[in-house]
Amino acid sequence: MEIKLLHWLDKHQPASIADIAKGLKLTTLEILKAIAKINQIQTGLIVNSNATYALAHRLDWLDATKLKELLQNRNLDYAPHIQDKLESSNAYALKHIAQFKSKTIVSCDWQYSGRGRFGRQWLSKIAEDITVSIIYVFPSNFNIALLPIICAVAINRLLKNHSIQNCIKWPNDIYVNEIKVAGILVENLVRNQEYHTVIGIGLDNFAALDRNKLLVELVASVDGLISEFNLFGFALLRREWLDNCCHLGKQVAIVQNGNNITDGKHVDIDEQGALVIQNISGLKTYSSSAISLLIKDK
Repeated sequence: MEIKLLHWLDKHQPASIADIAKGLKLTTLEILKAIAKINQIQTGLIVNSNATYALAHRLDWLDATKLKELLQNRNLDYAPHIQDKLESSNAYALKHIAQFKSKTIVSCDWQYSGRGRFGRQWLSKIAEDITVSIIYVFPSNFNIALLPIICAVAINRLLKNHSIQNCIKWPNDIYVNEIKVAGILVENLVRNQEYHTVIGIGLDNFAALDRNKLLVELVASVDGLISEFNLFGFALLRREWLDNCCHLGKQVAIVQNGNNITDGKHVDIDEQGALVIQNISGLKTYSSSAISLLIKDK
């Protein structure tokens, strides 16, 4: 109901509760409950002025037809699978992965329970931010452990193409002016001796770029980086990741289950994308998905 209401209001605003109820063939109470729910999710999205309701700003809806055209213009053989709303694009992609071919794009206008590393909630703004899961099928010899690093470089490049300076926090968070604007969650299933991989990306569209174009540009960037990796290996991408890292050469803390397990200077990532830290004991390597990094030197 919420998405239907937003679509209607986007076309007919400003409107009274009675007009909205008539247009959607719902009761006024149902409309008021839906508006309250939307504003609870995204404060101030629907505003009330003199008993009429309007959107605080225009919404930028995904359009499957437009996406297909944009993908074709870039010679990208990806298939968009667009939903109005999803609990989590990654959860949906994994649940239905048997029916999706490689290079399927699962996205939506409203992701209401997104998740990142450690099960952390990922919040996105309705019909504004990008929440997408890209499905791939990789051969068993593909080094999927490097995908978070590869995708981080892809987003770093994408933002730079829009003159947005940004940096990467290990392994795959993107920051602009010390604010996290993108995160990546890679999940895999093994079927028929192949990796069925879901690359989930949440990207804040803080620059208010055209959402359909931005989504296709993101897919193109990820596609290009995977191709570069297949052709040239990891060495050049590793150097690019390091050149754009927020904390290379800085003092950091490694945290596991809320506990600080070591401090040291970040000096490198290895051939598997693992973090290399130098402390009084020498060089230590950390690759577990159960650890996180805190920057001590700002």
